[in-house]
Amino acid sequence: MDKRRFYKEKILECATDIIETEGIDQLTVLNLAKKCSISKRTFYEIFSSKEILINELKQIGYNLQIIDEREAIIEKARERFAEKSYNRIDMEEIAKAAGLQRGTLYKYFKSKEELLEYCIERETEMIKREAGEILLNVENPAEALENYITGYCNYIGEPYPNTLFLEAYNQIAHNKKIDQCTKDIHHFFVNRIMDLLEAGINKGVFRPDLDMEGIAVSILATLNGLDFFSKIDPLLDIKVHIKNNVLNLLFNTILVK
Repeated sequence: MDKRRFYKEKILECATDIIETEGIDQLTVLNLAKKCSISKRTFYEIFSSKEILINELKQIGYNLQIIDEREAIIEKARERFAEKSYNRIDMEEIAKAAGLQRGTLYKYFKSKEELLEYCIERETEMIKREAGEILLNVENPAEALENYITGYCNYIGEPYPNTLFLEAYNQIAHNKKIDQCTKDIHHFFVNRIMDLLEAGINKGVFRPDLDMEGIAVSILATLNGLDFFSKIDPLLDIKVHIKNNVLNLLFNTILVK
């Protein structure tokens, strides 16, 4: 059995064990890594997100009703939190949007705050999966960076999905799980962008004297700032005008002249 298949079967086995013995709310990447005696990096090499793992469990017929109800709650809550903000919505409205009784929500989530935690986790997993994959294109590092920034600007330029990053930042001072989630996604993308910059330097595309970590952090800070500005001014042309300026600033800085 090859190593990838071995780890995949091990993760699936550990995931079903966690759901059966601890409950689906304990099905986290950290818990899986500990139970399987693997690193989180190994998990993401096999399943690019927890959502992909859950879809795999559904395909093999495991606890479909439980998973589907919980997933419906998270998805509808994520939409409502992003559209109306955490403080302007209650569990009753989320239950109605998911087509469930309010009491059903409390079978899976003990509070609105815990539900927000899982929504932010879902948002970050989705972004890791979709945007992170773009940054794996080390054969064409400049193209990968352009596609990443373009995709992100398109994402935040839409009325919905409207990212939950602002809600996450509002909560990090007093919510350890959300704080860790935001740190995880930050380090994930810093590392992916640094790998891409290093590939570009090795190919002679990017300047060899780049401060790779500084550039990576600056890119992320710029994109997070654009998310903020898109809320202040919904008419701001993020998708074209602002995106083109960000790309020009970046490539004028990092490309070999």
